[in-house]
Amino acid sequence: MTAVSDYRLYPAIRAQPSECAKLLSSAQPFDRAAAALSRASRVWTVGIGTSFNAANAAAWMLRAAGLEARPLTSLEFAAWPTVSNGDAALLFAHTGRKTWSGHALALCVERGIPVVLITKIETEFDLASLPGSVTVLHTTTQDPSSMYTISHTTAMTAAAAIADLVSPGSIGDTAEIPSALASALALEDEIAELAAEWSSGDLIALGAGPILAAAEEAHIKIAEASRRQIRHQEPESFLHGPVVQLLDSNRILSFAANDAAADRTRAITRLTIDMGCSAAWVAPPSVPAPESARHLPLAELSPELLGIPAVVPAQLLAAHLAANDNVNADDFRTDVPEFLAALSRLSL
Repeated sequence: MTAVSDYRLYPAIRAQPSECAKLLSSAQPFDRAAAALSRASRVWTVGIGTSFNAANAAAWMLRAAGLEARPLTSLEFAAWPTVSNGDAALLFAHTGRKTWSGHALALCVERGIPVVLITKIETEFDLASLPGSVTVLHTTTQDPSSMYTISHTTAMTAAAAIADLVSPGSIGDTAEIPSALASALALEDEIAELAAEWSSGDLIALGAGPILAAAEEAHIKIAEASRRQIRHQEPESFLHGPVVQLLDSNRILSFAANDAAADRTRAITRLTIDMGCSAAWVAPPSVPAPESARHLPLAELSPELLGIPAVVPAQLLAAHLAANDNVNADDFRTDVPEFLAALSRLSL
């Protein structure tokens, strides 16, 4: 049987508090990034996969700071360009080698649109060739596993630092991010128990508003690492149609913040429990869980910041589910020859 600590992703998960603290104290042009976005009439937050989830979270942070911010995948941004004069882009691209992230950056450079690029320390972008309209912020070194973890939380932390400079205090205290991540890591024993209980059944991740990005990330991480069937949805949208497919074998992972959506998320989670589902509730203590749900308590942060530590239980659950099923969580299913052959025909 595989141990969670055997995965390359595991030390990266554990290092997230220290890496985010290091990022927050780093001497990088956060002020220049905040100024570039503040001057824009509209900010597009852009990424693909996990980086799109960071872009979605960042859009909520920037809107809380008073900016007009809208998230798009890098494919949508580059293939159907709506960017125009007066706009700016906040682009998340960990490695610098993904096809559509490159196209998105090239589009902005071509049109003279200011860009804040959030990427890894040794990025594969040719930074020397970029014009002065591009401000680069570095997060961390290359994520050691294909299940990106530390690159995601550091990228969201960089976005939080920018939003706080745009409007100080508008999203809460960014200095609390590292300790909130550490608190989430302390839930691992409970999450290991949950993974053992959820040895079968399809998963559904629910989250509304700023915390939806955590449900989106749970979907990606659990699907990729453990290869278990999972989907995510905003709770109200889930109620208006997909709920009729609910089975008592479904496992519900609900994310909630202290905001206007909490009561509705709780009620919809309660419905799933009434239907016989097992549910876990990922939320601060001020947002009590529905009866019979396992509460995985997060730190008390603003809804916009809460999405950063909220992904940690999803990361740990993905790893423990994978270990329990003896699945290689690190290598994007490239241990399956048929999948590797099919994937090799495409460029990510």
